[in-house]
Amino acid sequence: MRVYLTGDHKFPKRIGESIVAYYANNNVVILRKPVKRAILPQNIAIKNNQPYLCALWQGMEVPIKSLFADYAKIYKINTRQKRTQGVSAFSMFIYFVYRAQKRYGTLIKNMSIEFIMSIFKQFNSLAKLMKGSLLYSLGMRVSSQNVKFVSVRKEPVEKEESINFSKDNDKKIDNKEESEHVEIDLLE
Repeated sequence: MRVYLTGDHKFPKRIGESIVAYYANNNVVILRKPVKRAILPQNIAIKNNQPYLCALWQGMEVPIKSLFADYAKIYKINTRQKRTQGVSAFSMFIYFVYRAQKRYGTLIKNMSIEFIMSIFKQFNSLAKLMKGSLLYSLGMRVSSQNVKFVSVRKEPVEKEESINFSKDNDKKIDNKEESEHVEIDLLE
């Protein structure tokens, strides 16, 4: 059965047991019979990695998730995908994790949030991830491509200074002790 459609629509891919296939920019729909498929080793690996990927994604902070969401939006526009349902921030994160697995030789089940954050410290923006081929390189500019994944704050280091308080250089009193002695002297 062949049906011709007009306009933008998002109809399901399955109707009961039959498969609905969309062609020619979703203008032609063909109803196909189901095909029996065998489970491949890669499907088993994907199924086994799924809980670890979900745990890593749940451990990411909201700003990192929003950066991946921005990247996914531009990726959809840049690649002009016909089926936009499959592209999301999570799918881009999955692609990133698989590329990191290939580059660093660490299995996904052995990855931790600290490991992912160390990669984000090394490649601290979307632009650096694209340049390092951990994400697809896009022809369009992502508005947040130079936003840092991890902001490193430098804490000021306080030095303990000591003052020579007596005639002998052997005894030293800290500033805190000096201020206490001054307060005591004023109260008496």
